[in-house]
Amino acid sequence: MAVNHDYTFADKGRNFRYHFLMMSKGKGAKSAVAIGTFDGVHIGHQRILDRLNDVASKKSLQRIAYAFVFPPRLTVQAKTRGLLLSEEAKLKLLIRHVDRVERVSFEDVSRISAESFIRDIIIAHLKAKVIVVGSNFRFGHDRTGDTFLLRKICNEESTATIVVPPVVIDGSPVSSTRIRQLISQGRVEDAAVLLGRHPILVGRVMHGDRLGRKIGFPTANLAIDERILLPSDGIYLAHAFWNGGWSPGLLYVGTRPTVHGTDRRIEVHLIAGGDQFDERDRAATRDLYGKIMEIHLVQKLRDDQHFATLKLLRQQIERDIECARGVLATLDEPQGPIVT
Repeated sequence: MAVNHDYTFADKGRNFRYHFLMMSKGKGAKSAVAIGTFDGVHIGHQRILDRLNDVASKKSLQRIAYAFVFPPRLTVQAKTRGLLLSEEAKLKLLIRHVDRVERVSFEDVSRISAESFIRDIIIAHLKAKVIVVGSNFRFGHDRTGDTFLLRKICNEESTATIVVPPVVIDGSPVSSTRIRQLISQGRVEDAAVLLGRHPILVGRVMHGDRLGRKIGFPTANLAIDERILLPSDGIYLAHAFWNGGWSPGLLYVGTRPTVHGTDRRIEVHLIAGGDQFDERDRAATRDLYGKIMEIHLVQKLRDDQHFATLKLLRQQIERDIECARGVLATLDEPQGPIVT
């Protein structure tokens, strides 16, 4: 259960009211705390959470993930889009590793000094006996705190510190920034290696203008949270999940240049291996309106492009489906959904 809290403390003569949303479970117990944004909950984050689990188990401590809702780096850069996961998906992944998740807005703590952040919030309020962070962890007002200061404070407070080195793949550390770059380039297969799962999009199925139905390929139009990072425009092989079912599909991201569209659309056409799927496909798409759909991005098939006629567009979609079925035949069973 999520509970809103306000916590007031003094820092250098100023009173701060720190508001956070806590997944309430076992409040008050001594804890081991992992701090970060955890956007993507990628394999680097998972290593931090594994270390948290190891030490918490040995010391009989409650496991807490102290998670910023939006990446501080993107907040400072005034970017509004860039999340790898919806907040619900991130929480569901984190709670697989911890007993408690504390969600906090970066703005709520950005003016607090580095020392006060660790002493007053993490150690005093969360009762942390162990703090686990990544090697590039920065904290406090103007990001003045680093792992050296963290160790100094924790030594004075009789709190253990564990700094986890990054996971390195292909010569570079795994990071949310690196994954964002790959997804922005449409390289979802490479992103999946760093995430430990396929990149996902989650949205509600909305009514569209039914162009796909008119040309014989009905689509579910998805409304995606505007803070979520979208892959580059194009056609993707995807697995689509919703409450009560799943299907492979073709995900389209783009502005529909063939019909002179301007706004970016996210649409999925459900496909399957048999020729008799067409009518079931149409019926299933009609029944999805209003439902939450979770899309796993498996592979980019091609870039978006303009076609001179709708007939040429239809012919290309037929080739896309044939290509997708060929790829599907080589894949293992899909990973299960996170949200739906």
